[in-house]
Amino acid sequence: MNRGGKRAGAGRKPAPDGMAKVPMTIKVEPELREYLRSCENATEAIETALKRSKAFRDWKRESSG
Repeated sequence: MNRGGKRAGAGRKPAPDGMAKVPMTIKVEPELREYLRSCENATEAIETALKRSKAFRDWKRESSG
């Protein structure tokens, strides 16, 4: 039996292709660590900051072009 329960169609649906989260380990300064610990969702805080950065927007424009 697959994950998600006994009923047909029960359980969490798989993420669309290319959208599944990938585990990653990074090193940050202690000050950033404390900030991330204070956030309700550290992953969301990191993703939001990166997606708003000019470097990411430029990279995305170049890679999809």
